[in-house]
Amino acid sequence: MHDFIQLIFYLLKNMAGTVVLAAVLGGLAAALCYKLRKRPISWGKVIAFTLLCAWLAAMLSLTLRRMEGIGGIGAGGYNLHLFRAFREAWNQFALQIWLNPLLNTAMFMPFGALLPLLWKPFRRWYAALAAGFSLSLAVEAAQYASALGMADVDDLFCNTLGTMVGWCLCMIVLYLMDKKPALAGACAALPALAAAVLGGTFAAYYLQPYGNLADAPAFDADLSGAAWTLDCQLPSVGETAGVYRLGAYDRAAGDAFAYEFARRLGVDTENDPPDYYFDVMYYDGASYYSNHSDFSLWVELADRSYRYDSYYDARQLFDGKDTVYGELSEAEMRERLAAFGIDVPDHVTFGYEEDGWHTFQAAGDVEAGLLTAGTLRCRVNDAGDITEIENSLAVCELAGEEAVLSPEEAYQRLQKGRCSDNDYLEYWAKEHAQSGVRVTSCALEYRADTKGFYQPVYAFEIEDLGFGSVFVPALR
Repeated sequence: MHDFIQLIFYLLKNMAGTVVLAAVLGGLAAALCYKLRKRPISWGKVIAFTLLCAWLAAMLSLTLRRMEGIGGIGAGGYNLHLFRAFREAWNQFALQIWLNPLLNTAMFMPFGALLPLLWKPFRRWYAALAAGFSLSLAVEAAQYASALGMADVDDLFCNTLGTMVGWCLCMIVLYLMDKKPALAGACAALPALAAAVLGGTFAAYYLQPYGNLADAPAFDADLSGAAWTLDCQLPSVGETAGVYRLGAYDRAAGDAFAYEFARRLGVDTENDPPDYYFDVMYYDGASYYSNHSDFSLWVELADRSYRYDSYYDARQLFDGKDTVYGELSEAEMRERLAAFGIDVPDHVTFGYEEDGWHTFQAAGDVEAGLLTAGTLRCRVNDAGDITEIENSLAVCELAGEEAVLSPEEAYQRLQKGRCSDNDYLEYWAKEHAQSGVRVTSCALEYRADTKGFYQPVYAFEIEDLGFGSVFVPALR
């Protein structure tokens, strides 16, 4: 959350002047309108109109701003897959991702609440609904036309929902003031239903035995125009497969790991307080540790993976020296990794890439109820020192046997676009529609979920796709 909160405060700071100016001008305009019409000033409506002008300035400042992106996603792009934002939030189940649809809903609640206070025709639900939908549609169209954002059907839905929730809350108060409890109760239905759905979603996640796969499909990609060729044998898989437990770090456990890692680097963690040798930034699902001169450590809490950087490249550049890397044998790499507290499992594949990068790759083998999965990449300089580590290698114990799709069912889901990276695959398949989509391999592999379990997936390699593979979740 650290980076997101910083962004929010940055945006609020930058738009404060615009919001205040809009509020002042709106209030003066409302008061002047009463003066010109020679009517007593209704200060309540003047205040409501002032708030509406301030809200409108803030909303436009937030929505019509430059975004980065390519293709259909990002600045000048669009998303026409309804509820994609909710499915992505469910898959990743991180508060920062959930804030996208939730804030888009909350952002339009003031609009819905102020309309019936200012103009009586908007005390009819369909008038408020039309106003919220129309304003949101105009904003989304402006974002697309100006390339100052992404036109998103989910934003349209959330903004309209927020308008109606705000309208309902306002009308509850107005009906109670008019002593119409039955109508107030009817207006309470939508906010109560929205709160129940949100609460039920979070309860369902925490009650389910396993987590979610962050890269699971959030929508069905349109691959209808693609010609498919299966150029491999589908694996022989039973009706069930194991789910394996690694266990996620909480924040305290992540800190403990980082302190021990720093101790192995030579930091005096016993005598110096943590804030002396670390600057710690807590993000949604990750923690970042650095002293900004010697090293940095990024720890993902869900699967305990981490990235270590000794700033070797930066120091070489600062000193005006060329960066030179080295190559070591497997035995030498294992010895140097042991100094970091890393015990590389047996039965992994060792290889050298280039530019000093050495790799230990696990094939997802299961032995004695233990799954070994993931990759460990290390970079070595010409002196034989490890300067960078990317470690997602894990040894997990069996948590349970679960029913899985057959390989044929997984292949059918792949053809329907129910796979990871399906937004890219949709774009890629359109470009390769004539040459066809050729699947060259399929294997049952394991991916870490949001609760620290490793779940089975079917990994499909596609010819000329541009990266390793896409996967279809295997659990039924």
